[in-house]
Amino acid sequence: MAATGPASDPAPASASASVSAVDSGSGSVSGSGAAVSGPGGTDGAVLMHREAAALLAASGHDLQWHDLTRGSAALARAGDRDVVYAGCGPYAFLHHAWRERSGGGYRIVREVHTALWSGYWTQEELCAPLVRPGDLALFPTEYTRSLYRRHFPSVRDDTSAVLYPLLDHLPAPAPPRPVPPPGRPLRVGLLGALSLAKNVDQVLAVLARLRDEDITLVYAGKPNHPRWRPAAVAAELARLGARPGAARWAGILGRPQLGAFFAGIDVLLFPSTAARETLGRVVLEALAHGVPVLAARLGPAPELLPARNLVPVRLDTGDGLSMDRVGPLGRVDEDALARKLIARDFAPAAFPAPEPYSTGAFLRALAGELPAGPPGGHDRTVEERLSVAPRTAAELDWALDRAVCAFAAYFTRRDDRRLRSDLADRVPEGPARTALDIIVRAPERLLADYRSFPRLLDALVLRPLSYRFRPAPEPSGTGGPGE
Repeated sequence: MAATGPASDPAPASASASVSAVDSGSGSVSGSGAAVSGPGGTDGAVLMHREAAALLAASGHDLQWHDLTRGSAALARAGDRDVVYAGCGPYAFLHHAWRERSGGGYRIVREVHTALWSGYWTQEELCAPLVRPGDLALFPTEYTRSLYRRHFPSVRDDTSAVLYPLLDHLPAPAPPRPVPPPGRPLRVGLLGALSLAKNVDQVLAVLARLRDEDITLVYAGKPNHPRWRPAAVAAELARLGARPGAARWAGILGRPQLGAFFAGIDVLLFPSTAARETLGRVVLEALAHGVPVLAARLGPAPELLPARNLVPVRLDTGDGLSMDRVGPLGRVDEDALARKLIARDFAPAAFPAPEPYSTGAFLRALAGELPAGPPGGHDRTVEERLSVAPRTAAELDWALDRAVCAFAAYFTRRDDRRLRSDLADRVPEGPARTALDIIVRAPERLLADYRSFPRLLDALVLRPLSYRFRPAPEPSGTGGPGE
């Protein structure tokens, strides 16, 4: 399939464009990728979309760039021997719906970049009945794939793969960084969005408990709430009794600054148990720089790090968890984390098996060649103890049609009157409706702004499901609680 622009030019960073991609050997591969960041910066999923666009453009295969917001016309040239790469966020249901309506025969490769978030969960609910042989779902980790495989019959070993191509965007793995022995100054790093979901408050609490140790926190990232701004963090540490000067904010860093950040720390903390977490890209970036990582023993980290570098977690077994909220699934053991930092009880940096993160494996998967299964050892705690509220058949009736129509009204036609009318029918007056009306009236509409259109889908198409975690089974013969 002929490309509509130079194959060396990835989608411009300022456009809400989809990315079409690669020749599979018997045709071309068409795939979509959000090429813009949402408000306030670029998250890991959006960064992966940009990088995938660039590597597809540089692959030398037959490309066609297309704009997802044009509707089904964007894929009018996709033939039966082509593959569509749906790398534009949680919108792969569009490609599946358009294929059904047009009678197309192309394969579709889609992505899932979050765990318990309504955006990708809804995508999989809508795609499930339309997945065909040859279609493929890509997951960042086996933890994520296994979680979805348990809940969606359309996700199987032969219809999914663990792939997240980022090796070309990381430095060559550096030798393990020497760690200062106990009693010597230790520089602890924290990198990424600063939020309660990532258990940043626990890092501050542990730092305060280590006031008699020469341990300093260097943290960087966008504060997701005023409580994580530098002045507020300093005030909280003072309230907790931390040593003066125990923490320093390094700012919001771009890729060029990451090398200096990692050069200035001895160990990285990754205590996140966020409901959306599926990889922890910063973990791989730290390991590539030779920096060891201490992480929560939940979710993606157990398949990236040795057991010695994992901190126990207690899952939240209360009620009130919902897929439209981004909170922590559990809390790390602060005592265990403090002990590990004091004793330097963690293994040196070692990059995991590179195959899931390689460009070659990604391109081969687009061409229909599945990679070998990932090594065992992924965390099963979430999937084994998770209970998701059921979806009724009535809710799913016409859900795909409503989702496609809502996308067209929001992005393609900009039919604000229709959207506001639908909201008035489905959402009672109040703060929630006001917030949704603001989204509809906003002049700028970005595929990568996951705080906008996915919220409209929650309100207009499929309500976010609630979920809870069953308590841990009691250890055999002890009668006590376990986690």
